[in-house]
Amino acid sequence: MNLLNTIRLAKRNRYFYAIVLLLLIFFIESSLSFSNVNARKEKVNGFSTQDSIKPKERVFYEFMNNNTFEISTDTYIDLYIEYENSISYRQTYFIINNSLPISLNISTKSNLQNFGVIQAPQKPQRANYQFQFGYNCIFRIRTNTSLSNLTIRYKKNQLYNINPGTTYSLAIFESNQDSWKLINTIEITNDTTSEKTLESSLSNLQQDTDYFITLLEVGIIQTDWSWLVITIVIIAVGIASLVVLISKKDYFQYLRTRTVPIEKGAHRLSLDDVLENENRNKIIELILTEPGIHFNELLRRTGLAAGNLVWHLDILQTYKIIGKKRIGNFIAYFPYYQKNPISNVNLKLQKSKLTLEILEMIEKRPGIWNNLITKKFKVDHKTIQYHLNKLIDLGLIKLEKEGRKKKIYPNFESDYFNQE
Repeated sequence: MNLLNTIRLAKRNRYFYAIVLLLLIFFIESSLSFSNVNARKEKVNGFSTQDSIKPKERVFYEFMNNNTFEISTDTYIDLYIEYENSISYRQTYFIINNSLPISLNISTKSNLQNFGVIQAPQKPQRANYQFQFGYNCIFRIRTNTSLSNLTIRYKKNQLYNINPGTTYSLAIFESNQDSWKLINTIEITNDTTSEKTLESSLSNLQQDTDYFITLLEVGIIQTDWSWLVITIVIIAVGIASLVVLISKKDYFQYLRTRTVPIEKGAHRLSLDDVLENENRNKIIELILTEPGIHFNELLRRTGLAAGNLVWHLDILQTYKIIGKKRIGNFIAYFPYYQKNPISNVNLKLQKSKLTLEILEMIEKRPGIWNNLITKKFKVDHKTIQYHLNKLIDLGLIKLEKEGRKKKIYPNFESDYFNQE
């Protein structure tokens, strides 16, 4: 009997301990879940703040100039963060993983020179890729102890000066290096909201070391020299176009006397209301002076917040005062024409009827060659070659060698054949 009682008691104890263990696991998981949602929001009336952050805490800071910074951590952090007052509409999220408490100092400036870095580092090198500085916001981070892991996330949103259609890579620079180093950057899409996020991770950051971090725009180097062609076309338009040679006063007079239908949409402004606004005046002046200027440069030169700049550009486009065109990874802005501004290379071609006729012939008969064109127009082959060279320089035709012949094809990728 004693043996049977012992067995029954052991079974009861086993069930008891199993239940206790399950309850303990449930309690731990519930505690962790609760702590993970321990979030708070801080509105900062200025450009800097100092704070203490507890483990498993997530803090959202809202600074002046519509800058937002989030941070979550699994350790204690004494945080100091400061934004340069020229920076606006930037959003960043830091995720800290470390075994020891840390003191974290973060500063942001629009360029390295403002940090006192005299010798600018070289851009990163990678075959077939080029990297551009367009984000104009550099983080300098420094800790009092080594940092195991730092994950950085950016919302890929034009409001925060990150173009959803552009590829980006995080880059890091240390003062003892001579160039920026690329950090693997992934793009994550939220299936529910379709919101895109850029994410990169840094590990084993050393104590008392300045690390500079920013986003670089990534573009593919065009092996067919299309970037050079674009430059040539823009220069050609600049030389031939009325707008580059016209003053703002004369351009305004032209706008007031032209007859172009305008759908105002939600806007209820008169043309004078549009033209007399100080901010829009500054934008127009920049575009007249530098046709092809892109959004990031307008943002930097006007000093406007991204949302305000988008609003003014929309008004100017609605009233057909400016036009825009995507060139590579950038949105470029031009004075308004009846057609796409960059496509007005025909202004230059119209000075030569023969050049235009040769282009039309190539468009109708792709793969034609010099001798056939010469026979058609009954002029010297050197004259034809002169006009062909002009079309090549403008990026409107391309040559492909087949046997002994150089066949000529229209370059349908050029903006001339892709007018809006």
